Amino acid sequence: MTTMKINQFSGYRSPCKFLSYLPAIIMLCLMTGEAMANRKTDIIYLKNGDRITGEFKELIQGELKLSTAEMGSIFIKWEGIARIESDKYIELELLDGTRIFGKLLPDLDTGEEILSIKTLKEDPFEIKINEVVRAEQIRVEDSFWDRLDGHLKLGLNYTQASDVLTWNFDGNARYRTQNHLTSLSFDSNRTRKGDGIDTSRHNLAGSRYWYLTNRWFYFGSIGAQQNEELGLDLRASVTAGGGRFLVQSQKTELYLATGLSANKEKETGDDDSNSDLSDAGANLELLLSADYTFFRLYSPKSRIKFSPTLWQGITDSDRLRGNLNLSLRQEFISDLFWDLSFYYDYDSKPLQGAAAKEDFGIVTSLGYEF
Repeated sequence: MTTMKINQFSGYRSPCKFLSYLPAIIMLCLMTGEAMANRKTDIIYLKNGDRITGEFKELIQGELKLSTAEMGSIFIKWEGIARIESDKYIELELLDGTRIFGKLLPDLDTGEEILSIKTLKEDPFEIKINEVVRAEQIRVEDSFWDRLDGHLKLGLNYTQASDVLTWNFDGNARYRTQNHLTSLSFDSNRTRKGDGIDTSRHNLAGSRYWYLTNRWFYFGSIGAQQNEELGLDLRASVTAGGGRFLVQSQKTELYLATGLSANKEKETGDDDSNSDLSDAGANLELLLSADYTFFRLYSPKSRIKFSPTLWQGITDSDRLRGNLNLSLRQEFISDLFWDLSFYYDYDSKPLQGAAAKEDFGIVTSLGYEF
């Protein structure tokens, strides 16, 4: 990683210093919710004749997560399920991108591998169980805190030869309804070198997705970033756009998205008298992004995620920014995972306080899904 230019203003206080404290703040907020027990009355009929009672959580990566009273959370191979009965609202995603919201009714006349669904507006109808690639319980009657899910990751790396200590803390929280997904995510990296020079990189983003028919969606987001290597003390941005899932299966997911992003920036080294973002002109950029995820089914479950993003300047057509994130995650105990991540940031016209045009790093961490 390149060396950071030392800030010459000894009394300077960054207006975005709060970003370094946000992980702890968000974690405290997430811990304030008190979960309430849900009824474990869903019935899973297996092809071998067994029957298991519990609470339907979600279908992802080819496995159904079921919460039971005696065994805790267990995972059942989707291909081994004959049928399901549930009095809770479930959103199902089919191979063709269709989304169905309703309850899974008991039906003695239904054959194996058939689900009987009752939606809010239509009479019950049937679908083949092998057409379902993803499913999730939408807890419409639960409190806000009970409907949150997400993850937290913490990583710490030390290299004795170069006397470099790096720590990383990131996570996200998601709130899902029938047609919307609202999320808040953060990512904080700090590097301390043997010569006493610290560099940091912080990202905070809030977004909302609206899901449409035939795998289309549109979204809006706000964000704040800091990267001392690129001379960026604060970038505040607003983005809106749309996209489409090109592939959705139990093993693979791929979507493309585009939109417009407006942001204002403040470079490192500015004193307090020049710290107001409103003094700078807004940058308008064209956003192009992709997200590819590959799942390894069953135990041990693993996931590879590749997310490149480009911002092509419109107000400054000579400027091109890019970001790439690549991660490998493997679960070793239920809800606990190990993660290896690589990030790369590029700016063809960095701000004046930048030490380089690019910044990159590798982070190993342990995480927990809630």
